[in-house]
Amino acid sequence: MGKMGKLTPDQFGASMPVTAPAVQSPPFFYRNMELMIITYKTDPEAALDLLPDGLELTEPATATLIIGHYHFSTFGPYREAIMGINCSFEGKSMTYLPHLFVSHEAPLIAGREIYGYPKKLGHIELSQQSEQYMGIVERPKGNRIATAVMRTVDNVPAADFKTQPIVNLKVIPDAEDRGENSGPALAQLVSSEFDLQPIVATDGVTELWSGPGSLIFDSPTFNDPWYKLGVEEVVSCHYGFFNLTLPYGQVIKEFV
Repeated sequence: MGKMGKLTPDQFGASMPVTAPAVQSPPFFYRNMELMIITYKTDPEAALDLLPDGLELTEPATATLIIGHYHFSTFGPYREAIMGINCSFEGKSMTYLPHLFVSHEAPLIAGREIYGYPKKLGHIELSQQSEQYMGIVERPKGNRIATAVMRTVDNVPAADFKTQPIVNLKVIPDAEDRGENSGPALAQLVSSEFDLQPIVATDGVTELWSGPGSLIFDSPTFNDPWYKLGVEEVVSCHYGFFNLTLPYGQVIKEFV
């Protein structure tokens, strides 16, 4: 009789591959996060098409696009683009994330495997020219999915900036074809609560600004249909620097 393997679940690493984990366990730390945040009214039917069962759409239908350059994180520096839909779960306000792009693999692996963030690799830029800031989202590089432009006018006190928990649909496909009973091996709504804090400078001024801006979804693409959450009216534009600690999430609903 052959010898049995000695690797047991109590020896597994925090992520795959379990004998050489790609990422560690939460919490994850972010410092000096440079973010442009565009909030806008969108088509409610388009938002409902993306919202999982169990989540209630907030009215009026409102979406947010965040374009970020994380100058330090426990995954190293990287860039990210996040689309969110305002919603609620059992009366609690949340933001559901149907689309995300990141610029390298470590935060992609952590986001997908632990929390269910629907991350793909993409090209994201956040830049400044003269008095204007511009964020671009491309996938593949050269195919412009979104362009956000704003300028900073008014300082925003930290007390006036509010965040709410985010929620993701975590799905792990089944490795086996079960015929009529086919479906994912796991499907959960996973919520994450954290406190996104604007950085306060030594003179007491918050490193957060608001001002006029615009958001355009440039090139409709079947593979990454961010354009379906179209812009009906820009509600607010913010630019600033933040710190964040991302803890474990919480499973709030199980589909499978």
